Amino acid sequence: MKHRFLFFLVVFFCSSVYAQEYRWKVGLDYFFDNTEYGKSSFTDSETMNGIWLNPMGSIGWGEKHSIRAGVNLLKIPGMDKIVDKVEVSLCYQYKSPAMVFRAGSFPRSEVLGNYNNFFFKDSVNHFVPLMQGVFWQIGSNRNFLNMWFDRTGYATRTRHEHFFVGLSGKISNGLLFADFQSYMFHYSNTKPATPGEGVSENLQLQATTGLDYEGEDGFKGLIAVGTLMGYERDRRFESERYKPVGFVARGDAEMWGIGTKNTFYRGEPRMRLAGTFGGNLYWGTQFLRAKSYAESEWYIRLIESDFVKARFNCNLHFTEGNVLFQQMLTVSASIGNFTPKNRKTTRYPWMRIFH
Repeated sequence: MKHRFLFFLVVFFCSSVYAQEYRWKVGLDYFFDNTEYGKSSFTDSETMNGIWLNPMGSIGWGEKHSIRAGVNLLKIPGMDKIVDKVEVSLCYQYKSPAMVFRAGSFPRSEVLGNYNNFFFKDSVNHFVPLMQGVFWQIGSNRNFLNMWFDRTGYATRTRHEHFFVGLSGKISNGLLFADFQSYMFHYSNTKPATPGEGVSENLQLQATTGLDYEGEDGFKGLIAVGTLMGYERDRRFESERYKPVGFVARGDAEMWGIGTKNTFYRGEPRMRLAGTFGGNLYWGTQFLRAKSYAESEWYIRLIESDFVKARFNCNLHFTEGNVLFQQMLTVSASIGNFTPKNRKTTRYPWMRIFH
């Protein structure tokens, strides 16, 4: 009885000292991604389709601290299973105007939105949406530096150990800006080690500088140039070490919910160890295996509000002297009190169809 009374006393004390705030959210993310890559020698055509259901709850205290927990359920249309994949999101977050720190499992899109498909291809974002590690950022959206760690594979008798270590940042002064994104992907052996296999790494660094403009009339534009550098190696062989370097250009524009994002690479072929490791070592777009590659992404925001976002993309890929096509529809909807709502909806003429 004495121990029970002490337990309730501690619980009451903690509840009194820390003003707790409970939040909840139920989200649904739908994606349909059709790729027509039949002319490519690096990848095949496919249609990716899925529905993520993401219920989540949060307990916050002291205005800056919170613990978040939820479950991510993936249903792939056409498959026989009721649920095709289950992922748990569970993290601690500290957030202030000058710093964000997360530890645990949380959505990659919420913290690494500045990384393009040179680093994470579309299929990774569709089917592996969670980071499992640590993220720390200081600064604001225009001036920041972040560091992160993502454990993507734990060593067992049949599974290899692998993980990311990343660093990115941006500095702005008026229209001028300079930014960089980087990571090191470490791919190791099983445990116990499988004879004949070893350790490999894939490092990438993209650095650009340019102009970034956002007007009051809704127009947004960006133009930048820079470099994409890499280091790829298979530690088993001294000759299997590559240091590809190339030129990168970026150009984005958006007006009234219609926009385009363009990236261009010209330089030494990358992913030189793809024949040995395939996608196990490389998480970026396979088109970087060519000496030049350009992606022109065109999109329209069909719905844009606090509760629902819907977007249709038509992407063109220029590689190996061919033009390849991709069509994508993404829809995200959520309800709850997880984040403050400004109750504002961006409306364009074609959005009337949904009212």
